Amino acid sequence: MGKRKAKENDHLQHNEFPSCSSSSEHLVSSKRLDDASDSSNDGSSQFSQDVVNVDFEFFDPKESDFHGLQALLRSYLDDVAWDLTTFVELILAQTTVGTVIKTAEDESPIGFITALNLERYKAHSCMQEIRTFLMEKCGSTSEAGKLEALWQKQQGVGLIVNERLVNVPVDLAPPLYEGLFQEIAWATEDEVWFEVQLFCTAPWSKPIDFSSLPIQSLRDAFKFTDYLILTRVYQEIPKKKGSAKSKNKKTKKKPRNLPQEVANLIYIKPEDEIFHKLSSWSCTFPVDAETLAGHETRGLKLLRLVMCIEADRVQDFAAQLSSLVQ
Repeated sequence: MGKRKAKENDHLQHNEFPSCSSSSEHLVSSKRLDDASDSSNDGSSQFSQDVVNVDFEFFDPKESDFHGLQALLRSYLDDVAWDLTTFVELILAQTTVGTVIKTAEDESPIGFITALNLERYKAHSCMQEIRTFLMEKCGSTSEAGKLEALWQKQQGVGLIVNERLVNVPVDLAPPLYEGLFQEIAWATEDEVWFEVQLFCTAPWSKPIDFSSLPIQSLRDAFKFTDYLILTRVYQEIPKKKGSAKSKNKKTKKKPRNLPQEVANLIYIKPEDEIFHKLSSWSCTFPVDAETLAGHETRGLKLLRLVMCIEADRVQDFAAQLSSLVQ
């Protein structure tokens, strides 16, 4: 039984993901290149705009992606020492749901997305450490009880993990999420075949009694009712009262469904703003990791954002995300 995620030689085809682009051209990223030969006589530098064509390809997770995913997840729990190795192994083993992004020129992953069932993997140390991290950071907030209740649910909670390099075009987000939610839907039907290796230790050359495998439990593992997301955002640091800039600057109107303390957030991944608006609850906490301190910019504070999104809001999310990149 073949996997139904639309792939042709593992290459992203735009006509299979109309929400991304109606053009048959490959996605394009651009960068400014400093051309020293164009410098003027007075010594001032000139910049020329060049377009770099990049072919982005979607792949199933595989063992050779281990170090690439490990690098992308290195600061997932800030500076906390935790079982990252097992976490990456869980992601790679779950080929039914999950996508790795690469370029045609390089085998190194530049991003990935997956959804892991909290109940299914709760015995693994890495999932326990994620829970401890979140409870310690969100423990003083009013949402701590909701976070604990979500983690205590017997079934139906998916941890969406989406990490990618900052210069990956936002145009990839719609097909990436569309593929994720399609795979989740298919996994609840007849795609459990791909998870067999997790439950069978016998070599593939030997006969396997598929009737003895927990097929229904595999399907149930992807019947999500809620999604949990841990991401990063920036928060604008308020100007000191009385300063000229503070007096002249107009106060931003906050979104109706967000509290005042998170109304001035800047989202590193644009889709996180949509998730935040659709979330049933959320909480933020500061990043105290020394390794991430260099990513802060003057006037901005780096925060972690935890969000819970009900699964029935996915269609609203997909519609808004598609509009965002058009």
